[in-house]
This record gives sequence, structure tokens and C-alpha cells, in this order.
Amino acid sequence: MKVFTAFAVFILAIALYAIITAFPVMWLWNYCLVPAIPSFKVINFWQAWGIKLLFNSLIHVTHSTDNKK
Repeated sequence: MKVFTAFAVFILAIALYAIITAFPVMWLWNYCLVPAIPSFKVINFWQAWGIKLLFNSLIHVTHSTDNKK
């Protein structure tokens, strides 16, 4: 039962993260980019989520914690 609960919490956390990060992408695209470039179309939540995933996979930021000088 503990494993199921942990898995459910993990899935809910991923879903919450997706919602929190995809909505700003959608809003910025629809309210900034569409009026600026007329050939761009309005996108929905799932398209914004896909764009976010695409950019996260293409632009991977790593942080080094190496303090050697």
C-alpha cells in the first residue's frame, strides 16, 4: 500500500508540475506571440505542454557545483 501511495503522489506531483509550467507557455504564446506574428495560431494546453517538453529536451541546462580554481 505504501508503494501505491508513493507512486500516486509521484504521478500527482508530475501532473501539477506540468500544469504549472505549461500554462505560462500557453499564455505567453497566445497573448504575446500571436498578435506580434499574425501567421502564428493560438495553441491549447497540450500543445503548450509539448512545446515545453521539446524545448526542455533541446536546451538542457546543467549547473556545475565544482568549486576548483
